[in-house]
Amino acid sequence: MEEYSVDLFYDYTIDKYVHLFDDFQVSTIKDEYYKCNLDYTLIEFTPLEIKYFIRNNTLSKYITKKINKLFEFKKEYFFKLSNRSPKDILEKGKLEILDDDHRTVKTEKKIKQLNILKITNIDDIIYLIKNSKRCKEDILEYNKDITKKLYLVFQEWRPNLGKSVEYRCFINNNKLIGICLYKPEYYSSRSIIPVEIIQHFINQMLQLFQKINLDRYILDCFIFNDNPNKVYFIEINPFNEYIDTFSFDYDIINKTEYLLITL
Repeated sequence: MEEYSVDLFYDYTIDKYVHLFDDFQVSTIKDEYYKCNLDYTLIEFTPLEIKYFIRNNTLSKYITKKINKLFEFKKEYFFKLSNRSPKDILEKGKLEILDDDHRTVKTEKKIKQLNILKITNIDDIIYLIKNSKRCKEDILEYNKDITKKLYLVFQEWRPNLGKSVEYRCFINNNKLIGICLYKPEYYSSRSIIPVEIIQHFINQMLQLFQKINLDRYILDCFIFNDNPNKVYFIEINPFNEYIDTFSFDYDIINKTEYLLITL
């Protein structure tokens, strides 16, 4: 399996594609138009800022001032770096999710567990960066290559677990070749995948990402339970063994010429 590297993710970071959504709307299969992406705010984590953090284990006053301005508009955010989020910190929590927990119990525990990722002040951000192996790896790797830009990424806190269903879609050669549930352990075996609705959405995404010459990637999206015709974009990731393919075997989904569907 290919090991993680900054280069692996670099063409898929939010700053590469967020501008594509500026004036972009998608349609439902009923020809209703809507904005499918959740807004991000990006603050550049410059090489000087990275070095300051590595040396002092905290953020500089300059970037702290920039971040604090965000809290004047919204009080709660989801935070990540350009490449990855600090979600590995969830594994350190006291709330253990067991394999034999009922899916409802798993979901309830997960919702409570996710609160550790919610940021409401600068100290929350520093805590996540300092305690997330993923974030520390990214910072150290970007520190080695100052030609690459790293960003602090903020999004309004909107936990959707229990209110929506997430899907992972696999695109190869600009063609949708796989759809599965994202983290299927949180859903019932009676779950369905609305293939026609997702295909309609992905066809529009294919045209969008062709603009930046991407034709092989994994796209995550979700559908609210009470609004099943609208699909919302989450993010894209590289299509390789490093990324979790959930219900698919990587070799199968990597080689298929047909559309595969699995829960």
